Amino acid sequence: MQSKQGITLRIESLYMWLEAEELRIASGCDKEMALSTANNIFSTLNRYSKLTGLVVCERRCDSVGIPALSSSLNLSLGRIKQSFVLTDRHLPDMPIVYASDAFLSLTGYSREEILGCNCRFLNGPGTSAEVLEEINQHICREEACTVHLLNYRKDGSTFRDLLHVSPIRNSSGKVAFHVWVHLDESAKHDFSGLTPEVWQLGAVGAVRVAVRSLSASGSLLRPSQ
Repeated sequence: MQSKQGITLRIESLYMWLEAEELRIASGCDKEMALSTANNIFSTLNRYSKLTGLVVCERRCDSVGIPALSSSLNLSLGRIKQSFVLTDRHLPDMPIVYASDAFLSLTGYSREEILGCNCRFLNGPGTSAEVLEEINQHICREEACTVHLLNYRKDGSTFRDLLHVSPIRNSSGKVAFHVWVHLDESAKHDFSGLTPEVWQLGAVGAVRVAVRSLSASGSLLRPSQ
């Protein structure tokens, strides 16, 4: 059995490989390679981070002007158990187009309440404006960043948010989404020996694989879109 350090290095290597691959134009074998990598990521996280089961988001996005993701992409994203949302930078006010069940549990909001909203609904009086500006600058530069932020749940309670934001490119190398991976630093978590940062990178890598492989087949949005 591989050591936990070896698993950490493997996840980080897969993350870096995916990051580099996003800058390339997709070739004929890209989809097959991406799917193989997805299986490796899911297998690693399932074995060493106890990510089991399957969650499928069957809800449509009813917000006016917000495109509905395809069932295939919802299925792939539903396998990722971390707390995260996807936002579309190319739509007005960068709205949320997908939210994981873990994110809904963390924040107390329903999916209907947040689809189509900007992530600022988590902010409150104690949220650092300087950190928010740092995030915006990285988004504008299409760079990833990790920050510590005080955010607010629906009931008004606060949580210390270890937030990782990263651009997600499609098979042509263009940014399709940004993924926001949230982690309540005050809660108890079982990372199975992984660091919180590596745990978050695992989620980012899995999202990248899902988007890249499905964009190569043109199935990011529902056919009606």
